[in-house]
Amino acid sequence: MTKLSPEEQEKALAEAPKGTWALLLVYAVFMVLGWLYMFYGYFLPHGPVN
Repeated sequence: MTKLSPEEQEKALAEAPKGTWALLLVYAVFMVLGWLYMFYGYFLPHGPVN
């Protein structure tokens, strides 16, 4: 494993974790799509509560 110089360490710590944000975005999209599927696919077709 290579050692990073102090300048490289500062640069790495200053940037946002792009991979984490990408995974979070993918997870959020799947959650929204799942909610929409449940709402429009299951709940609305059964009508109001009796």
